[in-house]
Amino acid sequence: MKTQKIIFSLIAISVIILFSGMVILNNRENQNKQYYYFEDPQECSGCHWDRFNRWNTSQHSKAFTGDFFQAQFYDLVLPSRSTDDKVADAEKDCIGCHSPSAFLSGDMIPPRTNDPDNHWNRGDGNKTNAERGVFCDFCHTLDRFEHDPPFNHDYISHATAEVDPKRADLPFPWSPHHDTQMSEIYEAEQICATCHNELNPYGVWVKATEHEYAESVYPDRGIPCQSCHMQPMQGKPAKMGLIRPHNTDHWWGGGFAEFVEGAAGVYFQKEFSSVSKGQEVDFSIMVKALATGHNFPTGSVEERDVWLHVSLNNQEGEEVLHIPVPAVPGDPNDKYFITSNEKVAYPSHSTISEPIARDGLPEGDRIYHASFFDSEGEFTYAQWLTVKVIDNRLEPLEERIENYSFIIPENIPAGEYTLTAVLNYRRMPDPFADYLGVERRPVMEVSRDLRVLNIE
Repeated sequence: MKTQKIIFSLIAISVIILFSGMVILNNRENQNKQYYYFEDPQECSGCHWDRFNRWNTSQHSKAFTGDFFQAQFYDLVLPSRSTDDKVADAEKDCIGCHSPSAFLSGDMIPPRTNDPDNHWNRGDGNKTNAERGVFCDFCHTLDRFEHDPPFNHDYISHATAEVDPKRADLPFPWSPHHDTQMSEIYEAEQICATCHNELNPYGVWVKATEHEYAESVYPDRGIPCQSCHMQPMQGKPAKMGLIRPHNTDHWWGGGFAEFVEGAAGVYFQKEFSSVSKGQEVDFSIMVKALATGHNFPTGSVEERDVWLHVSLNNQEGEEVLHIPVPAVPGDPNDKYFITSNEKVAYPSHSTISEPIARDGLPEGDRIYHASFFDSEGEFTYAQWLTVKVIDNRLEPLEERIENYSFIIPENIPAGEYTLTAVLNYRRMPDPFADYLGVERRPVMEVSRDLRVLNIE
């Protein structure tokens, strides 16, 4: 009897070990790949030339070679790893999303790019290995994710040394080069969340775009990320394929493009009659998020800026008076949401870098962004070193009221003027771009509203 129990116990243990082994084989810890497991995008372009061309102009193609990432990763992230054991391996979380094939190949600090791509243009020549960024064969050989919702590059890849089956969301796929499979992960937000949700080593969500989306009305409306960022288009997904009424664009858009135009609106809340010199004028402006399925701005929110500039302009459109937003009484955090050029922003941790001007904008404008702080309580652009975040960004469909008051100058000539409110967006602050030695990002107008003001 004892012998039978021992035999059954050994069998049970063997089954558990075998099952555990099968799970481990598919777990992230065993995701050991080689660069050559992933076909180069140029290989894909032979049949999918349109998809390749769209990807080639996207920020996914520049995820590793972009000038900002190159400067921040090599000049700020790597030198800062000695500040705290928690960030000793900070490079892994960067590479996991900016060059997934490098991460899966164990190449956590790839060679620095000699000729980085800038904000607008991709450099000449083919990209190989780490420089491919987020590319075709990485995405189309994904199997699943470790978490629900996914975060921190928790993807599971089935890429092998063979020509692997490619996965997507189109029915009845076929290719002469590779096997094809349908997968529902390409129709939902999870594939985006794996890199657009990020929890840093201090337990702070420094990117939470999918979380923001999940709390909006859009999941209930059946509108996933792809509806906006991979817009449906008619045509052939491959040159020998069927003409399909619905397949997807591979440009993605977002905060680097004209997607931000009209993402929010600004609206004066009153009409104006004639006013006199020396008169106090009170008014309100509504700022409303209109066309984002997440907070606005989103992504690397320590760098993204949206700000409301209010002014009195003459008939030639020239600004004659800047109208600042009043501070909110009793709110110690409000100063972080009014533009300032005070040198209080640290590119890395405040113990190893010198402060630079925070915004590089006209002072006194309402700014919608997130402010990150390091362990010394200082404002920082280093998301990997952030221990606290305060945030006033616009939530999807949110309406925000900003109140203003100003006095008509005594010396202003009488006549017709326009009270002007302009909502602007910028990818990153000019002082930070200057510090990193990269090109300044363009200012994009999101929305504006005008009211005529007759001064007697």
